[in-house]
Amino acid sequence: MMVVLATSCSLYAAERNDTVYFYQSWQQVFDLTPGVLIVNPYIEAETPYSVRVLTDNDEAIETLQKSGFVAVSHDGLWYANSRYLKNKFQCDDRAFDNLVPLYYNEKVAYIACLGEPSVKEILFAHDDEMTFPVDYYYIDFKNGRVRKVTHNYLSELLEDYHDLQMRFEGMKDYKKRYMVEEFFFRYIERVTDDVMQPYILDLVE
Repeated sequence: MMVVLATSCSLYAAERNDTVYFYQSWQQVFDLTPGVLIVNPYIEAETPYSVRVLTDNDEAIETLQKSGFVAVSHDGLWYANSRYLKNKFQCDDRAFDNLVPLYYNEKVAYIACLGEPSVKEILFAHDDEMTFPVDYYYIDFKNGRVRKVTHNYLSELLEDYHDLQMRFEGMKDYKKRYMVEEFFFRYIERVTDDVMQPYILDLVE
C-alpha cells in the first residue's frame, strides 16, 4: 500500500504541487510503483549532484531513511539514496552524499557525482570559467560494490569485451576523464545488448 505524506514546507513548492516518489526496492523502481510519495516538499539542491528532500515532518524523512529506500523520482529525474548505497554495498569512495543522480536500465545502474577539478583547471581558470567535472560510480550488484569509474576500473569492466578493451587501452588519452566517459558509455551499450548479461532484478534480493 502506498503511503502519502502531505506537507506545506514551501509556498513555492505548494503552488507547483510537487510530488516526490520514494521507492523502497529495485522491484518498485522497475515497476514504477513507489511505496511512499510526499506531496509539496521542499527540495534543496546543494549542487545538482547532492539533493535533499525536506518537509515540516523531519521524522517522516528519518523513518524513510531507516527503512532503507533505494531511490526517489521527481519531475522525471531519478536519484539514488546514498545512505542505502553505503549500507548495502562496499563503496570504494564514500564522497557522495544525500540523493545523487541515478541512471539505470534493466542491466546497468550508475550514479553521477561532482568531481574534483584538475590542478591545471584550478591554477589557470578564471572564477567565472571554473567548471567542476562529473565522476561516475558503477553499481556492481554481482559483487556488492559501488566503484568509481577510473581508467583502471574501466579496463577491468571491459575484460568481457576484448575488442572494446583493446581500443580503449590503445587510445593515447585513455587515462583522461573524457575518454573514460566515452568508453564507459560504450560499455553500457554493450552490456545492455548482451543477452548473456544478467538483469539487475536477478542479482538483488
